[in-house]
Amino acid sequence: MNTNEVKKTMVKDTLLYLPARLIEGLIGLATITLYTSFFAPEIYGYYGLITTTVNIGSFLLLGWLNQAVYRYVNAFEGKKRGSLFYSTSFTLWLCSNVIVVILGFAGILIVNPRMDAWVTQLFVLTLFMFVTYNTTQVLLSIVSATRKVKLLLFLSLFSVTMKLLLTVFFVYKFQTNSYTPAAAVLSNVIVDTVVILIAMLRLKVYKHFTFKYFSKSVLTKFLTYSLPLVGVNFTMSVLNLSDRYVIAPVLGPEQMGIYHANYTISSTVFNLILVAVMRGVYPMILKTWSQNNRQRTEYFLSQAVRYYLLVSTPALTGLCILSGPISKLFLDAAYFEHGFVITWVAIGMFLYGLAEYSNKAWELTSNTKPLFYNTVISAVLNLGLNIIFVGIYGYRIAAINTAISYLLYLALSLYRSRKIMKITFSPKSLAKILLSCIIMGLTVYFAIHSISLTVINLILTVIIGCLVYFICLILLREIKTEIDYAINWIKNFRK
Repeated sequence: MNTNEVKKTMVKDTLLYLPARLIEGLIGLATITLYTSFFAPEIYGYYGLITTTVNIGSFLLLGWLNQAVYRYVNAFEGKKRGSLFYSTSFTLWLCSNVIVVILGFAGILIVNPRMDAWVTQLFVLTLFMFVTYNTTQVLLSIVSATRKVKLLLFLSLFSVTMKLLLTVFFVYKFQTNSYTPAAAVLSNVIVDTVVILIAMLRLKVYKHFTFKYFSKSVLTKFLTYSLPLVGVNFTMSVLNLSDRYVIAPVLGPEQMGIYHANYTISSTVFNLILVAVMRGVYPMILKTWSQNNRQRTEYFLSQAVRYYLLVSTPALTGLCILSGPISKLFLDAAYFEHGFVITWVAIGMFLYGLAEYSNKAWELTSNTKPLFYNTVISAVLNLGLNIIFVGIYGYRIAAINTAISYLLYLALSLYRSRKIMKITFSPKSLAKILLSCIIMGLTVYFAIHSISLTVINLILTVIIGCLVYFICLILLREIKTEIDYAINWIKNFRK
């Protein structure tokens, strides 16, 4: 593939992912709205602790495997090599989950006599949620890396939609939401199980997986790349999620629930953007790197950062301006806190997204030790700031600490990664993006302050803001190449 063909593929995949992720984000926003109406802040706080614990547990115990399969699945093409890859990967996955399940049930049996029935039920569901969640992450990484775009989009949209619908059904069916978030946890388990079955059938894992093809050489390859990431995963967990474990015991689950609900709005938006762009561009970057072409890889990585900035900068601008109205309209009154958390978390997540691109320098070269040092420094700062200040200033300070810690994380990543692989930022391109965001931001600000605050008016304001931003980029000729690629792709698609 020449440079233009690779760019076309990156643009095409990104344009496929972005609309789907937008729909997913809207469903996610509806989910937060309904969950905060179903569950009181204290109960939602429990749900936040469960999801946080499952995320951390999956990240720590199987995050390294998830990253390894994403990095190397395309290096094992062919029937025999595919069998080596899948047999090794899923043997490791099976052993890890069996150990966790045995230890988990043993722990539940030990403490069960001292727990209420609903607490025991919640622990069991959480254990199943851990297994189904980490399994979907591994499978979706393989689906993404192998560029099965339509399957990935279907599974993502199916997952968020059915989890919401099932939770609504369970809330009205069992009516236990006044004291337990089990309805939401159960829906996660059921839907993730269906996603696992579909992904395994489409990937034909059953044809490749057998214990006799477990490969020590493949394991060694995985460990060489991923072992340093175990430390990174631990420190990233501290950096990303430790604030919940400080807020909950210091301020209580109710304050934790309010913080988690508002935090989730910003994190959902930026995770959707980061994943959409990364899934659209990274497989081609990996392919270029495998051809030992550093110069082209640097160019495409720089293009990926530009795509991220094109989408994330207006999202940051919009969230900062509309944080108050969003919090007021989409969260129950008990969760409203004027958008302070949404704004600061949005800033932090924007910075985190940029750092993820500069981190690719170490991931591509399979030298992930510097990542560990960067995350240790940033995580220690975040945890220390939260321990010192949360008890004094409340949960809001945790959002500011998030932004400060991610700023340090980005600075360390940019400074150290440039010695390995240079990501170039075009001042002219940045200026055009910022100018477009300023014009969009002023339009949105005056629009939202000139009309009554309703969901319909907010949606119309967002649409107007997006149109203004897009028109500005066209007039400034910032996205001319991408529009040409998109038009040609649509023409060819119709044929």
